[in-house]
Amino acid sequence: MQKLNLGDVKIDTFASPKGIYQVERKEISRHLRQQDTESRQPAFEIEHVLLPPGKKNFPYHQHATWWELYYILSGYGTVRTEEGITKIEVNDCFVFPPGHPHQIINDSQQDLIYLVVANNTPFDQCYYPDSDKLWFAGTVAKGQPAGLTQVKSAFTTDYWQDEE
Repeated sequence: MQKLNLGDVKIDTFASPKGIYQVERKEISRHLRQQDTESRQPAFEIEHVLLPPGKKNFPYHQHATWWELYYILSGYGTVRTEEGITKIEVNDCFVFPPGHPHQIINDSQQDLIYLVVANNTPFDQCYYPDSDKLWFAGTVAKGQPAGLTQVKSAFTTDYWQDEE
């Protein structure tokens, strides 16, 4: 058994240059994997996320292979989808299958805290409808610390270009 206490897990802050997007994450699966003496890959990833007031988690995007399940622990905000804007609050659960664009927005005055659980595929591709970009993670992006952002054939760009 691998076990950890969230109080012992370092917060990883992911923020855009202009501050529109920001999450404070505790990557639970990554820390549990470090304890696994057999170096196995779990079938899922789980993160504890704090989304500060007035911030968005990531640019509006959809995954090609990842399913994402969200469980709201505290606070409230909204979710942007193809259907529009939906209010979210404590104890709400919702899932995004591959191919369904989404974005979490904290439009409140308090922290929005949630868990996100995703299937752990060896490869994923994200499409960003607002900026018409693709992002690749996995073996295609080998050697890249956080994947590869491609906007057209043979041309790469910064992840945040055209997002803020």
